[in-house]
Amino acid sequence: MKGQSQVVSAVIVLLLVSASLATVLPWGNRIIQKKKDMKSLDDAYNFFIILDKTIRDVAKNGGEQSLTLDVPGIFEINPDTPSDSGHSYLNNTIQFYFQSRASNIAQGDWIPLNTPNNETTGVLGIDSPSVIFGRAEMQANEIDVKYLLWYRELDDQQGHVYKIVLNTTDNMKKVTTSGFLKIQRLGTDRTTVGGNEVMLTKINIIV
Repeated sequence: MKGQSQVVSAVIVLLLVSASLATVLPWGNRIIQKKKDMKSLDDAYNFFIILDKTIRDVAKNGGEQSLTLDVPGIFEINPDTPSDSGHSYLNNTIQFYFQSRASNIAQGDWIPLNTPNNETTGVLGIDSPSVIFGRAEMQANEIDVKYLLWYRELDDQQGHVYKIVLNTTDNMKKVTTSGFLKIQRLGTDRTTVGGNEVMLTKINIIV
């Protein structure tokens, strides 16, 4: 009888442990996944800070540089289309979107993250030539997170306008999941629009 009692007790203990594990493991996995997603959010945003800095550096000094983002998601390169300027928020942008179980961006419309001024034209020496946006949208049990880097015109208010213009190999939209981007300077074009001298520094994005 004593042996049977010990066996029964062992079985009960085993069942209790199994039940506890069945409850704790999913909770623990959710916590671990959420921490991973928070890291991915930070990595993606920091990448866009570095990407913007790299593009500006190449625009100023020439040459080429390469960057890689190690977060599963989709890059979309939208080259500058002058006829579409001001009509599409995607014009002259680099966008990255991915799914996450966490978000550090308020859900809703695009939110400027690096500057409060997201006007189409900025003032040279005061405003940033770029605006980094973030957006989060709830979809079932996950959140669609998007980051967007957009380049706009800067006016020195003395008849000169400057702009970083994004290009691709054939100047068509490119989509990639590799996370790899190569940034090259193509040169600077000068033109006159409305009495202003417009200087366009062309940057080629290779995926």
